Amino acid sequence: MDAASPPLRDLRERTVLVTGANAGIGYWCAEQLARRGARVVLGCRSPERAHAAEAAIRSEVPDAELRVLPLDLGSLDSVAHAAADLGRPLDAVVCNAGVKAADPAQRTGDGFDLMVGTNFLGHFALIAQLEPLLTADARVVTVGSLAHRFARLDPARIDAPWRGSSLRQYGMSKAALMAFAFELARRWSGSSRAAVCAHPGYAVDPLTPERPGLAEVSGALRVLAAPTRFLVQGKDDGALPIVHATASDDVSNGDYWGPGGLLEFRGAPTPVAASDLVRSPTTGAGVWAAAERLTGVRFPA
Repeated sequence: MDAASPPLRDLRERTVLVTGANAGIGYWCAEQLARRGARVVLGCRSPERAHAAEAAIRSEVPDAELRVLPLDLGSLDSVAHAAADLGRPLDAVVCNAGVKAADPAQRTGDGFDLMVGTNFLGHFALIAQLEPLLTADARVVTVGSLAHRFARLDPARIDAPWRGSSLRQYGMSKAALMAFAFELARRWSGSSRAAVCAHPGYAVDPLTPERPGLAEVSGALRVLAAPTRFLVQGKDDGALPIVHATASDDVSNGDYWGPGGLLEFRGAPTPVAASDLVRSPTTGAGVWAAAERLTGVRFPA
């Protein structure tokens, strides 16, 4: 890894759920947390890809303590079953799974826009139903995105039909997830729990180390991508701010972490600025109410 590894707390005997742990940033979060001694629960939609990721982690961390948890964030039934099946206390949840591009006509099994339903509503329902399992000092880490900065977010129309750029809709779904996290941080104020956001910067496959079962990149493409390393980074380094937010002692409730380099595209983990929109208590209360209305799921009182 070309970014400095962050100082992390001792993760032995601590359990972390990582959603979307079978690929990309989620995989690298899972591998790095396992390397630090954490029990890692791989929350994945595809059993085959989940077991491939499990095997890849064990090839690097032979004594890793891993468990595969079937979890489709695009299905409220799957979310409820996963929360019920987990059956053990959680010290952290990394809300990583997401859809990065979709057609406006694509919907989840519950009828929500695919990106909003998966990236935000599924995670809202998951954390609400996992809340009784969270330890007294648990952390919920939501994976945000630089794309939130140009998002237009109206909580009252969060699941409305959309047209135009898929990237803009992705940014809106990530902005909703981040606004939820900052609202959760406000509601947890005064407790030992922490809700934190982090983003991976600009992380690409051609700069990422190879792992069996993950995205394959040709040698030629890796050579062509090598000169871009001064500006962007591999997904292993993109995972560092998320892992830092999950396990470092210098993280506080309501923080937002990302790469510290130019444009926040790459670099060692550092506190970064989120938009006023996602930090707003009004936005946070609005997306929380919308999520409760749409999913029918509420946090315990």
